[in-house]
Amino acid sequence: MSWSELPADLIAAIAGRLTELADLSRFRSVCLSWRSASAEHAARRRVPLLLGRFPCALSTRDRPYLFASNHGWMLAVKSNLSLTPVHPFVGDSANLPMVPGWFHGDIEERLGDMAWDWSPHGVMVSMPYMGAFFGRPGDISWRPIVGCSSTGVTSVNYCDGAFFLFDGKVTVLDAGTLAVAAVIEPPHALEAVPSWLLEVSLVVSPDELLLVWTPLSDWGLNGGRVRVFRTSRAAGDRSTSWSEVDGIGDRAVFVDHLRAFWVEANALNGLRGNSVYITRSYEEGHDDYGINVRGRYTVAVLGIADDPATGYLSSEKLVRVWWNNFWQWPSWSWPSPHSIASSWI
Repeated sequence: MSWSELPADLIAAIAGRLTELADLSRFRSVCLSWRSASAEHAARRRVPLLLGRFPCALSTRDRPYLFASNHGWMLAVKSNLSLTPVHPFVGDSANLPMVPGWFHGDIEERLGDMAWDWSPHGVMVSMPYMGAFFGRPGDISWRPIVGCSSTGVTSVNYCDGAFFLFDGKVTVLDAGTLAVAAVIEPPHALEAVPSWLLEVSLVVSPDELLLVWTPLSDWGLNGGRVRVFRTSRAAGDRSTSWSEVDGIGDRAVFVDHLRAFWVEANALNGLRGNSVYITRSYEEGHDDYGINVRGRYTVAVLGIADDPATGYLSSEKLVRVWWNNFWQWPSWSWPSPHSIASSWI
């Protein structure tokens, strides 16, 4: 019997005993049978990666702005305002139509408010006060989306053949036809709260929608509490009512300025269940004249329910970084070894 002919359950058991990611990577590189048998174990080890602009010796002028997604793709925006989806894990890329006039102006100000997501059909991009636009390689221009808000789309999510645009309410678009399939109003509990007190993120999954409310007081680290509202997307369930839930179980929600998504929290990946990992960045002045301005990135993890051991809400700042020439907003990337966009590449 050769090494490649070992029983799949034995290979999986060995992979389960590997504690270092480098060892697991080498193990899965031996042959296809070992890679296949250890796929489930490797998937449970994956964690989102933080994409940000960190200091290096390279010139910044030729480096694009990069915005991640939870599909493995990133959107690269260059100084000439070209938009290119790239898949860093498999090397795929595509050229989108030239950006329309709404993108021109202060590029950092524009990008600070931009939202986007990838789909097998094409790319959706939204800009506050400009609306949402759809484009794909080969198109001459971007197609404006009819039926969505033109003032405040803060996130765009693709899932199971539909785009979900969030501007306080949820607008669902068929990804193939771009027709409005549904409009879901927000929970009443959020309607009564001033917008400047809210940081609400939409989480889309095949079976449900979640709205995660994180207070703006230093992300809940000063006594604020994360609140979660849920509505079902299960087949045959036509209800669009929201209900507040006490927790999200063995899941961790990752939030950035683009979107939110959840992943399984388990002993292999070390993530905290029933928690929110949130990353933000902002400019911070260090003199009385506002000339010495630096960028600040922070990553924090917030518990959704009280810690049973202490009886208090758990929260912790994981990363705090400062540097000059602030311009890149951090975003969470979900590493994917596959690209399924062959229909438009």
